Amino acid sequence: MHRPQMETAGMTTERSDGTRRFSGSKVRWIFYLLVVLGIAAWKFVPRPWKPARVVETKHYIIASTATQEQTEQIGRVVEMLYAAYSNRFAMLPTFQRQHPKLKLLLYKDRKEFRWVNPNLGWAEAFYRKPYCRAYYSEREMNPYHWMLHEATHQLNAEVAQLKLAKWLDEGLADYFATSRIRNGQLMVGRIDPQTYPVWWIDDMATATNLPACVTNGSVIPLRAVITDRGGPSMNQYFNLYYLHWWTLTHYLFEDAKFRDGAMKLLEDGATLDAFEKDIGSVDSVSPDWFRHVWAIKAAVGGHDSEFLATGKLPLDE
Repeated sequence: MHRPQMETAGMTTERSDGTRRFSGSKVRWIFYLLVVLGIAAWKFVPRPWKPARVVETKHYIIASTATQEQTEQIGRVVEMLYAAYSNRFAMLPTFQRQHPKLKLLLYKDRKEFRWVNPNLGWAEAFYRKPYCRAYYSEREMNPYHWMLHEATHQLNAEVAQLKLAKWLDEGLADYFATSRIRNGQLMVGRIDPQTYPVWWIDDMATATNLPACVTNGSVIPLRAVITDRGGPSMNQYFNLYYLHWWTLTHYLFEDAKFRDGAMKLLEDGATLDAFEKDIGSVDSVSPDWFRHVWAIKAAVGGHDSEFLATGKLPLDE
């Protein structure tokens, strides 16, 4: 009678030990998972942020931790952008003349911007509907070009409702953001050397002929730029890509012979097929675009008095 009881007790003890071992292992795995999730949250999840002020303009609502003066300056500048963008593109069939106010988040400096929005890599600002996020770059001669870039993306998406290939979506953002402000207006196409990506122009087209530049990697073939295929790594050469997107857009919208085609290109999405239908074959456009790049390089690195004063390229005359 006693032996079966002992066996039963032994079996019960083994099950109890196994349960405890399983529970301990499970707890450890839960702990490890929580640690991993905590690290991921620290690296990737946006952190709490409370604006110190909200400034409204005719077309924008700006939540900001920058100073009142800085926030109001950004408000004036984005309204200049809105006016310049509307003057160029209001005739597009998808352009929305009536819409809710556009939303901007303005951080007081780069440190706060990157703390609140972790794991941004090389990005200095970004647009994620419905917010443009950028910081006031007090140390730069042009403290608002990052916000102008993202605000152009916002106009593309929410006002003009364009659906563009990456090269033209980014190119338009650079086209407006690199433009000078003069007498209370954004002078679209008048280049400000104190803006991104203009200040990297020396890295592009380092030889004086196109084939040599393609060979040495300082020019990416336009077909690869437009299709976003077959070029070098974007992560390693992002400045070079932005230079290509900007210079090609600047060329198309500043050269009178392409202006009608460039407007049609916006409607057609700027794919390779649309480019060759509305602008011309890539092979025929590339040489003149390359000369345009060199005109920009010469102006930015030179001493032309009109360019230094106005940002107008000599070839515009």
